[in-house]
Amino acid sequence: MGQVRALKFTVLVTEPIHPDGVRLMEEKGLNVISLQPGSEEEDLLREVIEADALVTRGGLRVTREAMTASRRLRAIGVHGVGVDHIDLQAARELDIVIFNTPTALTETVAEMTIALMLSLMRRIVPADKAVRCGQWNRKYTDLIGTELMGKTVGIIGLGRIGSAVARRLSSFGVRMLYYDLQDRGDLESELGIRKVGLEDLLKGSDIISIHLPLTSETRGLISKSEFDLMKEGAYIVNTARGGILVEKDLIEALRSGRISGAALDVFEAEPLGLESPLTQMDNVILTPHLAASSTEAMRRMALEVAEGIIKVSRGEKPPNIVT
Repeated sequence: MGQVRALKFTVLVTEPIHPDGVRLMEEKGLNVISLQPGSEEEDLLREVIEADALVTRGGLRVTREAMTASRRLRAIGVHGVGVDHIDLQAARELDIVIFNTPTALTETVAEMTIALMLSLMRRIVPADKAVRCGQWNRKYTDLIGTELMGKTVGIIGLGRIGSAVARRLSSFGVRMLYYDLQDRGDLESELGIRKVGLEDLLKGSDIISIHLPLTSETRGLISKSEFDLMKEGAYIVNTARGGILVEKDLIEALRSGRISGAALDVFEAEPLGLESPLTQMDNVILTPHLAASSTEAMRRMALEVAEGIIKVSRGEKPPNIVT
């Protein structure tokens, strides 16, 4: 078995991906090794030794130690967009190419964002729990929701996903603001969305939706001072990265009533621990980092990352190179 691996371009898949992606790589003659679900970093360190490439979804950190454990490692394909789990500096120094699949999940994450927004404002999750507990009459009290129509939605980050969210929101009769380092003049005219500074967005929005990558500049972007600027009773949705929000400050803003609710698909530390106060809050929706997890998007991401790895195996450049 060791000789077979040595002769073939070997790909280590760190977390489960759609089988069509694995099948495509195998059909092209690549040796694909998949870690078991729930594997830890020591499992990665053990198996990466013979790998020419990694496919990662972000659940395991890809450290300098992991990269240097294989003398053959040439590429890391990200099944998704975020690369904050990879030591990019080490990858640059070791001449390991990093690429991702940004277009494969745009529509799915945008749909999930809208679903969370509506579920949050219409109290769908607690309403479901109430029916299951025989609390039907709560429909007259704390389960009365809020319309999206007529509200102001602030979008932080108007890139691929943020703009896809804005396109969907345009049919709901909302006003839209955005904060982004780049001007998006084409989208402003197309969608009727207005660029403002972050402070003005926070002060003027009834609902805030986050769509930024996690970087040294965006980590902790929304903390106590930003929550204090928000409209009393505002809602916040985060399907981007957990580290952008300071969770202890979010929890305080929820407890104080400064904001009415939050829908979170991502967290500072994942998986979210049961000891987190967020798990006990009825005005919070929590999902396990699955905004991109539709059947269709999972297949698209698996195929796109597989195609990129195949290109690397042939000595070609993959698309969507990050570094």
